[in-house]
Order: sequence, then C-alpha cells, then structure tokens
Amino acid sequence: MKTTLRIGTASLNTVALDLQHNASLIEQAMADAARQNIELLLMPELCLSGYGCEDMFFCSDWLADVEKALITICEQVPAGLLATVGLPLRYPGGQVFNAVALIATGRILGIVCKQTLARSGIHYESRWFAPWPVGQSTEIMIGGQQVPIGDQAFSIDGVRIGFEICEDSWVAARPGRQLYQRQVDVILNPSASHFALGKHQVRRRFVQEGSRAFGVVYAYANLQGCEAGRAVYDGGNMIASNGELVAEAQRLQFDDVVVTMADVDLHANRTQRIISSQLQSDVMQIDLIEHAGILKQQADYQISGAIDSLPVLSEHDIVLRTGALGMWDWMRKTTTAGYAISLSGGADSALCASLVYYAHALAVSELAPEDYAKAMAICGFQFAVPKATEQRLTWLTETVLPQVLTTVYQGSDNSSETTSGAAAAVAGAIGAKHINWSISSLVEEYSARINGIDGAKPLNWQDDDLTLQNIQARVRSPGIWMVANRENKLLVATSNMSEASVGYTTMDGDTSGVLSPIGGISKTRVLLLNEFVEKQGVTVRPIDADEFSLTIDALGFVNRQRPTAELRPVEQTDEADLMPFPILDEIRKLGQVQYLNPQGVLNRLADGPLGQPYERQQLIDWVKRYYQLYCRNQWKRERLAVGFHIESDSADPKSYRRFPVLNSQLKRELAGLK
Repeated sequence: MKTTLRIGTASLNTVALDLQHNASLIEQAMADAARQNIELLLMPELCLSGYGCEDMFFCSDWLADVEKALITICEQVPAGLLATVGLPLRYPGGQVFNAVALIATGRILGIVCKQTLARSGIHYESRWFAPWPVGQSTEIMIGGQQVPIGDQAFSIDGVRIGFEICEDSWVAARPGRQLYQRQVDVILNPSASHFALGKHQVRRRFVQEGSRAFGVVYAYANLQGCEAGRAVYDGGNMIASNGELVAEAQRLQFDDVVVTMADVDLHANRTQRIISSQLQSDVMQIDLIEHAGILKQQADYQISGAIDSLPVLSEHDIVLRTGALGMWDWMRKTTTAGYAISLSGGADSALCASLVYYAHALAVSELAPEDYAKAMAICGFQFAVPKATEQRLTWLTETVLPQVLTTVYQGSDNSSETTSGAAAAVAGAIGAKHINWSISSLVEEYSARINGIDGAKPLNWQDDDLTLQNIQARVRSPGIWMVANRENKLLVATSNMSEASVGYTTMDGDTSGVLSPIGGISKTRVLLLNEFVEKQGVTVRPIDADEFSLTIDALGFVNRQRPTAELRPVEQTDEADLMPFPILDEIRKLGQVQYLNPQGVLNRLADGPLGQPYERQQLIDWVKRYYQLYCRNQWKRERLAVGFHIESDSADPKSYRRFPVLNSQLKRELAGLK
C-alpha cells in the first residue's frame, strides 16, 4: 500500500469569465507541478470560470463552453499527475452546482459538488447554485465520458481522497466528519476565500484541526488577486498532516501562479485513525470511486516536517499589501494606463496615491523583470526593467510613476498652503506627475448663475452652507475626469468607509471615480495606515535581495494635519461635523456586524472603553446622529464606486450591507433611546 505522497497546492490569479486565461493558468500550474514531481495537485474553487461571474452562471451556452474547456484541460494533464479543477457544472435536470473535477491525463475521474453554499457577507452563492444533497451520487455524461458526480470519495491507487469545498469546512456539519468515517487519507479544500481582516487565522485553525481530528493530510488552495473587482483573494495555501502544518505559501503574492509542495506520510495518519476510529457501518456504504494506474506505486520521499509559521506581517502591512495588489490587478486587467487622483493634501487621497505607488513598488520588486515588463506592455508601456531591486525602485519613481499616476491639486478660496504643500510633497515622493490649478473662478461662475435667478436671495454662508460647500467639491470632478479620459487612466474615488456609511461625501465630488480603493477601510484605520506608511512602511520581499520596509516620509505633511474638507471660510474639521471617528466606527461595526438596534448599540458603546470618557447624553446624541445620517443617505451608498472589501464589514449595498432607500428613518427606535 502506498504510504507517501507528494502533494501540491496552487494559487491562481484568475479573471472572471475568461476561460482562455484561466485555462492557461491551470495548465501552467500543472506543468510546474510536473517539474516538481508532484503527484496530486489541488487548485482553487471555480478556478476555470472564475468565482465572481455573477449572473453569467445562469447562461446555459456559457456553461457549455466551461465543460468544453474542462475536456481540453484534461488532455493537457501531464502523465503521472492527478489534478483538481473547480468549475460551475450544469446538471441535466436544470440545476447548476459549484463543483470540483478530479482529472488525470485525458480523463475526468469524478466530480464532487459543494454541499454548503456561502450566503453571508459578500457571498450570494445560493442565487446561482443548488446545494448538493448529503450522501447522494449519480452519473452524468460529459464529453462522451460517463462521469460519477455527487457526494463521494475516491480511491486512487489505494490513496483515499475526499473534498470539502470552501464553505463546507466553515460549518459545524462539515463533510470532513463523513470523510473520516470513509477512512480517507487526504481531504482537499479548493477555496475562493476573499481577504478580510482576521480571516486567515480562522483558515489556519480549520486546516490544522481538520488534519488532526480526521487523521488526514489536509490541503487548502485559494484564489489570489483581485478577480472580479471588489474582492481581493489572498492565497495563503496550506498543507497539514497529522495536525501539523507542513507547508504554507506567502499570502498576497503578485505572481499569477504560485505552487506549494509537501511530501506527506500517509502511514502516520492511518495509524492515528486506527487509534481513534469509531466507524459507522451505514456511512461506509457511500460511494468510493476507484481508479488505478495513475499515482506512483511508491516513492522515496523525504517526509516534510512541521514548519514554523511564516513571518507574520502587521495588520497595517497586510491591509496595504491587499490594496496594492488590488490596484495592480485593476490596472493590468483593464489594460489602462494607470490612475488619476484629485490629491487634496488630506489623509484619504494621500493613502489612495500611496496604494498606487506600492502596487508598482511591490510588483517591480517581487516579480521577475520580464514579468513586470510584460504586464506593463499590456497597458501600453514599453519598459526595459533594471535587474537590481535597488535600481528598479529608483527607476520606478523617475520613469514609471510619472507616466502611470497623475495627481491634481484643485484649490479653492478656502484651501490652504498647508494642504497644497502636502499634496505636492506626497506626489513628489512617489514620482507622480502633479498638477496644481484653482477652481475659484468656476465656483464664482456657478454662484453668479444662481444669484442671477429672478427673486433669489444671493448665496451666503449663513443660509447656504451646504450649497456653497458642495459646489466646491463638485466642480473638481469634471477637470480630473478630463485628465483621466485624455490619458486613458482610471479615476480614483477617495471616499472612505466611515464617511460613506453616513453620507459624509459629496455625490459627483469625492465619490467620482471608477474605483474606490479605500471604500472598505474605516477613517480610523486610514489615519493609522498613513502613520504606518510614514514611519514603518510596507514590507517588500524582493526576488533578488533580503526583505525590507519601504516608507513614504512625505506622508508626515499629511499626518500633522487634522482631517478637514476645507470647504468653509472658517476652520472646519471632519470630526466636529460628525463625531470622533473611533466612536463612529464602533457604532458602525456594532450595527453592521453584530446587527444590534440603536438601543443595543448605545448600551454596548456606553459599557465599552470608547464610551467611558463621555457622558451618556453625548453618546445618545452621537448614536442618533449616526442613524439619522445612515438612514437618510442610503441613496448615496447605492452610487458608491467599486471598492475593495478589507475590513469585516462594508458600506457597499451591492455586495454586503443591504438597506432600503426609502425607510422609516428609525424614528421610533431613536426616540426611545434611554
């Protein structure tokens, strides 16, 4: 009986709906696996179609094309390799299943379908897919082959293999319990698990615990990169054996294909199952599909031992890397020539500009020079990339960023030299092409038009505060849009999650843009991230040098200011307009993550450390203000630009928080606050 196995996992940076691109990544991963003599290769959930295909999962003709692509891929499987491919599977009865195919050279050995569909947070799987019933299996015809499909395990040359597909492993009644009863040797988990703060620690626990509790080799493979626009997948593939992590990949890599490998001891896991086995005869009747002549009979592998966890990056470092990877993928997957940003000299736009810089600094440092050049060629640039990392970073700010990033400071009569200088300093530090112009004449012209309306009282700050503020924000939009259009760049919207949640944004002002990279980041965290960028910096892992931290010292000019919109002729701060940002963000999280009503939010806030310095009436006033603004401004949130999902919640109603546009304003609940 085979007692050792060389197993591999692959992270893939897929593109939703791009079967040709995704198939090329799958074939590259299989070729890499063959070069490393890997016998079993696990690839991510829905990696052939892409995970974020939305309602294209309803398109029967396209699903047929997916099946054809799978058959073509089977012909490309190297001899001696067993591989998995995730795909949406059209069932003859009309249902569509989230499935994974186990394939060998020229053959589909069988298909397993997901039993537990993700439906919380940003997930909506039950809209498109049917859950496969536990314990059921059948056969269907695919490409002239009669293929077993359903809830089943496989015996491949005596190695028993089962599956938990992403969400299957996150629930109490996980399939691993039944797979243990079937005495499987390996559980494979193909996943499409997006980045969210704190999420990877949960994954690591269920991989290791699944391996220990079920006495198996447990392998986990995840998508990587920004596939469909909103979610950024962080990879982080893992392999555990007998309760110990034996292989783990760095998260948030910029390579499109990352293969991780381990040599595992099947005998040790089998021994553990003998010690703890409690078999149930009725479970043993579930299908075990047998195939032979695929895996090596026995290989003299050096068994991989337990590894220390990879160096843990700080939370701020991880968030910045996630945003940077998202910006890198957006540029190259839209084949546009970079980004345009209305750089105000404040915290939000400075962080957006920093993410563009880090996207290219990480890519040019961590990719092979020819791979960076190839990605930039897709966007219309022809660059000869220097070989040494130190040279590449200097070359980046002197040659690349002036062409990739254009920033514009658009001052009004209420703007200050402080913000103008801060914007210029940040742009200069990262190498952006920077423009400075005034919008004062545009504001005056619009004001003159309104003042000329018959019978209208001339605009004044006492009666028309909001009108006079918003016109300044809005007239900035057409100019920066023209820059973006002329230079074939993506316009960046600069609103953050906290202010977007309560509508403290100007429609057609700071919300203008194609992409809102900090739309999933709270204002509290934005301020902390800017401090981190200035003083500690993002960790860079070059291909040809030791890792180092990359700071942007010029962020100090931004960090020394209090956040302000600079739209009034008198001193104005964002927190004075709203409330302290830590309070606002705590109310938001209590309401959106824990789903407490206003009274519950107030009670929890008052009992917590953030509420202790304040009188209860002050907390009541802030809770009321938050919910009044929140209820009133759902229409604004419906119009937010696409943003990355970063924290545990989001203001985006299209992918996370649904709320009626017309609503009660929660008047009864707010009136009853005690």
